[in-house]
Amino acid sequence: MKFGEFPLSQSLGAILAHSVRLPSAMLKKGHILTEANITTLAENNISHVMVAILEQGDMAENKAAARLSDHISGDNVTCGQAFTGRANLYAGEAGLVTINAQAVNSLNHIDEAITLATIAQNAIVHKGQMIATVKIIPLGVRQETINNIITEIDAGLIGLHPFVPKKAIMVQTELSGTTDKIRQKAKKIMTHRLNILGASLNDDLRCPHDIQSLTNLLVKKALGDHDLILIMGASAITDRKDVIPEAIIRAGGELIHFGMPVDPGNLMLLAKLRGKWVLGLPGCSRSPKLNGIDLILSRICAGHDVTRDQVMDMGVGGLLSEYPGRPQPRNRGHKEEKKDLDMPRKIGSLILAAGQSKRMGQSNKLLLPFGGDTVLSHVCRQIEAAGLKNIFVVTGHEKAAIEKALTRHDITFFHNDLFEEGMSSSVKLGISSLPDDLDAVIILLGDMPNISADILKRLMAAYHPAEGRLIIIPTHKGKRGNPILWDREFFDEFDKLEGDRGAKILLNEYSDYIEEVEVGSEAIFLDIDTFDAYESVMEKLK
Repeated sequence: MKFGEFPLSQSLGAILAHSVRLPSAMLKKGHILTEANITTLAENNISHVMVAILEQGDMAENKAAARLSDHISGDNVTCGQAFTGRANLYAGEAGLVTINAQAVNSLNHIDEAITLATIAQNAIVHKGQMIATVKIIPLGVRQETINNIITEIDAGLIGLHPFVPKKAIMVQTELSGTTDKIRQKAKKIMTHRLNILGASLNDDLRCPHDIQSLTNLLVKKALGDHDLILIMGASAITDRKDVIPEAIIRAGGELIHFGMPVDPGNLMLLAKLRGKWVLGLPGCSRSPKLNGIDLILSRICAGHDVTRDQVMDMGVGGLLSEYPGRPQPRNRGHKEEKKDLDMPRKIGSLILAAGQSKRMGQSNKLLLPFGGDTVLSHVCRQIEAAGLKNIFVVTGHEKAAIEKALTRHDITFFHNDLFEEGMSSSVKLGISSLPDDLDAVIILLGDMPNISADILKRLMAAYHPAEGRLIIIPTHKGKRGNPILWDREFFDEFDKLEGDRGAKILLNEYSDYIEEVEVGSEAIFLDIDTFDAYESVMEKLK
């Protein structure tokens, strides 16, 4: 492969090494130069370009990435279309990822031009989640190198074990100070946690926090129609002779291991009772964030055995701080049918309407009057006027009232029962619940009533995957605003969000794929968080 700065006369069919911005267009990195491109460049007084010219025996970056991704994908793993030298691998089902780490390392030692990155061994993934990426660094590599890798490196080195539906019951022990609010929160969080793993919580039982009461309950439930017994103690387990482990022993069970080198989750108890798994839950299980119990439950739900040695081997990577939380499992897979990047794309809209409107006072800002209707319904009308037929709304606070306000619109609702965790929980739930035939989505805030159909149309018109325009951002006078259009290639990246933050924090990582669109309107900045802001908007309507 030849690489360098070449005159236009030698650059027909060459691959651009760097993007070239012209007054009328942007020629992106990786673009293959045509005769029309050469003419346009010359007309703009550009005589030389930095390009790669493939020679006999070379393989283009996309073809190389696609061939390698096909080779390394194992059971229940699908490959995305190669783009800019990258081919992503996706989970075909919700489950547990298994990786031949030695083979991955061997592949990465063959040639610096060829890289393979994966998520962690035994990672919990939802259907459609990206689990690995092949990246060809230069614009082309030797075909012989690719052939050698396929010969020397094990095929199917990345696989996935799907979750097998499991039934669980939870026992919550009680002391005098245990409140029903705590118990209900624990039930909600555990239901959420199990659903991610394809399991269900079939019963939530209560008993006093003493050995005899718990023993009696375990004996009674030992032969029930369930696979798991989860015990949430009113007090943490501190010893093998404590209430929960002692009750399991007296009920005829066996203790497999107490404690684990994972934080949060140190005080986990793993046991069995008449063939059923029994878990003594640490207090951190009341939080939706990843903790040690997820590492155990995910293996059980994937049909794996869990041994004492396996638990004790979890120390490396066992510090689980700063995990962003997890969405509901995706009910879709990565779209593979649209091989032609120039064909029409299916775009949806996702409205975030789960917030509590705390700064507004007693009123839900989304239900305030606006334009003869409510703020939220007005936003939906603009979406419909823009020609978007796939409208999805994430509800949370005042779910019933929000749904009632939108009865006249054709909408699919996703309810976020963890809306109090912040905006990120709504974004992740909404993205993870979208149908698999969407190619992109516009994420809108429900409290931006001045967003017009024209603005939405401009975003859609600028979206062009074949030209690398995958994230479309509205701007006015050089400042970025909302809403933002996202290609589905980035849907998995929303898992990184946490707290009360939206998706803008992801933009710095993908600047090469961003297209800014000047919309000539302040509407992209205006939301109505306070009643003063609402009154100001209404005053301008008069």
